[in-house]
Amino acid sequence: MAKMVGYACSIRLSWLNEAVRMLKEELPEADYKEKMNEYLSYEIDSPTRLRKTREILMNVWYYPSEELDPVRKDALEVLAEYPDCSEPIQYLMLCLTYPVFKDVCKIMAKLFDFQDEITNPALKQKLYDAWGERGTLEATTRRITLTLKEMNILRNETKTRYILHKIPITNDKVLDFVIAQGMKLDGSSYYSYTELEHLNILFPFEYSVKKELLMQSEKYTMSGFGGEVAFTLK
Repeated sequence: MAKMVGYACSIRLSWLNEAVRMLKEELPEADYKEKMNEYLSYEIDSPTRLRKTREILMNVWYYPSEELDPVRKDALEVLAEYPDCSEPIQYLMLCLTYPVFKDVCKIMAKLFDFQDEITNPALKQKLYDAWGERGTLEATTRRITLTLKEMNILRNETKTRYILHKIPITNDKVLDFVIAQGMKLDGSSYYSYTELEHLNILFPFEYSVKKELLMQSEKYTMSGFGGEVAFTLK
């Protein structure tokens, strides 16, 4: 069975942050939708695009999800304390909610390992290998690069070419969340200390992992694996 793409619009960081802010009002679903529609209508004219945008935001932050709800709880605690650090939190929530977003970002990371700029056609071609040749994927890669541009992770060299702008993470609590979700998205069972500093999915960020953070956090278990110290998620 073909995987569902589902990422139908580019998303702005401010919209994601508003979706989080509105959670504080504890609105029922119908009221949350109505208020989100009103908020988005100031920037989106098309009713179809507005609906698709709202659904992405609610998939990330509102609709109940057995898998996402515990992550949301942790993310909201970090955002409440450090609202200026929303880029990595929102990026990871998009990756966790939309597999295609995660896969495009992993492809992007590999391309940036060997070149200074990327293009949507190159991303699309790589994505075809994993998702099959579907016409929607060309638009999807464009929506994802535009989302990352809105987050200041990508910057335009030309209309279709992007360079990477890494965002530094220096706060330990933010980094603790980022590393844990990066491990989950990466999918391996064990990570050496060095591997945690170079997780593929965390390519947009500049960070340094302190061993003390890993040892003191309740999120990780330390063990011996392959003759060296390794960390795994609890």
